[in-house]
Amino acid sequence: MVNQPLEQPLYRVYQSKPRALIPKTVFLFFLASIFYLAVLLNISLLELNAEEETMLKTGALVILTVLIIIGIATTFRKTWQPYLFYRNKIVQGKETLDYSNITNTAPHTNFLDKTFKTYSIQLSKNFSIRHIPEQIQLSNYIQQLVSYAKNQGYD
Repeated sequence: MVNQPLEQPLYRVYQSKPRALIPKTVFLFFLASIFYLAVLLNISLLELNAEEETMLKTGALVILTVLIIIGIATTFRKTWQPYLFYRNKIVQGKETLDYSNITNTAPHTNFLDKTFKTYSIQLSKNFSIRHIPEQIQLSNYIQQLVSYAKNQGYD
C-alpha cells in the first residue's frame, strides 16, 4: 500500500472570533434569562416548601449554565475551523463545496457585520462563508478559483 500525500490547501481563512462569539453569547444569555424567569414564575405558582423551591431553582440554573457552555463551546470550535480553499473545492470542518456548485460570490453585510467590520458570502444554498474580516477580500479570489476549476475540468 502506497501512502499518497494529502493535498495542501491553497489558502486558509479564519472567521472573526469576536463576531462569532459575542452575539452568540449575548443571545444565549438572553434566552436563558427568559427561560429562567419562566421557571421562577412556574415555581411561584406551585405550592412548594423552601427546600424544594431552592432545589428546582438551582437545578434550572445548572441546566441553563450547561446549555450556555455547550452553545459557546460549539461556536468556539466552529470558529477555529478555517475555510480551506483547494484547487476544486472549499472545505470547513465536514462541509464541502465544489467550485462548480458556487452560485454567488457577492459579499453581504448586516448590522452585526458592520459593527464587527466583517462580511459573509452565501456561495450556494447550503454553504456560506461567514464572519470574514473586511481586510480579507475573498470575492475576486473565489471567482478566479471557480474560473480555474472550470478551465481545468474539475466540475
